Amino acid sequence: MKIVILSQPFDTVTPPIQNSIGIWTHEVARRLGADCDTTIIARRLRGMPAQMEIDGIRFELLKCAPARVWGMASRLWSCVWPRSPLVTQNVYAFDFLAQAIRTIRRLSPDVVHIQNFPQYAPAIRRAAPQAAIVLHMHCDWLAELDRNAMKRALAATDLTVGCSEHVVTAARTRFAEMGTIFAVLPNGAPASQNAAAVTRIPGKVLFVGRVSPEKGIHTLIEAWQTVIAACPKARLEIVGPSATLPREFLIDLSTDREVRDLARFYHGGSAYLGSYDAALRAMISPAIAPTVSFVGTQPYKKLAERYAEASLLVNPSLSESFGMSLIEALSNGTPVVATRVGGMTEIMEATGGGVVVEKNDPDALAAQIIGLLVEPGRAAKLGRRGAARVADLYAWEKIAQSTRTLYDRAIASHRSRLGKRNLSLTQRRALNDVNTEPVSSPHSQLTASPTRKI
Repeated sequence: MKIVILSQPFDTVTPPIQNSIGIWTHEVARRLGADCDTTIIARRLRGMPAQMEIDGIRFELLKCAPARVWGMASRLWSCVWPRSPLVTQNVYAFDFLAQAIRTIRRLSPDVVHIQNFPQYAPAIRRAAPQAAIVLHMHCDWLAELDRNAMKRALAATDLTVGCSEHVVTAARTRFAEMGTIFAVLPNGAPASQNAAAVTRIPGKVLFVGRVSPEKGIHTLIEAWQTVIAACPKARLEIVGPSATLPREFLIDLSTDREVRDLARFYHGGSAYLGSYDAALRAMISPAIAPTVSFVGTQPYKKLAERYAEASLLVNPSLSESFGMSLIEALSNGTPVVATRVGGMTEIMEATGGGVVVEKNDPDALAAQIIGLLVEPGRAAKLGRRGAARVADLYAWEKIAQSTRTLYDRAIASHRSRLGKRNLSLTQRRALNDVNTEPVSSPHSQLTASPTRKI
């Protein structure tokens, strides 16, 4: 089976420094099996060759306009069309898309796996009519963007997967009439074998993720003053790049009032100090400054050391499609305090590896952090439970197996659609009266509407 995984045009996929979607792409691709001939298409960073191989995976790396060029174009576009961001248009990063299409035509794959850019699906369908297309959503764009554009995208795909039931439910509800087959395909984590033997650093609290307003780090900083008053030896490490998400990607699209209120951290907002990082540092009083450190970006393989040393992980996000740091922490036996948001709620319910609080509530957040710090026995029990459940549900090997199964399902769906197009009008009318049965695969939830019109 020939597989092409098309990255987002701004993703960093090649190790050691990757974003979350880049990590998923690399970790799954290298585990798909010997019968899968896998190629990853991604943007080329400075100094990289056009083609390379890592862990048995071929990378086709495309030389594109710098990300800052499209950032400037997006800001100008938003001045004219504020409710229709440039990133949601099929002209966004067209230089990347045009090269990707040429590469896909040359490779002639059996499956094209599109990461998170539904607006590219129709163009990919035209370029590769014989390939099965899997659209993999890591955010709520299917539920948020222009309905007609998203409908065209879904019509071009053979299988649409989301990183959580939260993402899938929103899309399925909006497009219930289409009969689209959806599946849940979550992120993964390394299966730790030594979670119970880890030596923790008492009082070490960890945040891992992009330093960006939707991650709610400002809520954590507000809560930290209370935490230090109760646990003076506690220390907070903030691990991740200072990379504020462009507001048109989320803030301007959201219908959640608290998420939209995060515009105050952007240019022109009441809390804007040049960057979100600067705003956070300004919130930290001199009295607690020695207890907070900004570590910056860490290679994926080194994150395990950070998780293993921590007493607990905190994710105070206001918007989170999945919550990758939760399963990474739990795989190392580190308990979690997370907000009741998006896919994180599903993870906490599935693993029992921590506690949840309402978003944007620094008092509740502080109380739960303090509770786990002063009861290390309870924290350790939660961590052990979470580690066992993550190994069962989210180990990268299991995610790769599920992905491979879903590729087979997408190929079958595509062949069925091609066959139906060649049927006579009488045959098509007869098939339209036949109910489509729900289907399922390991580690995913696949559903089709009762009747699918052709």
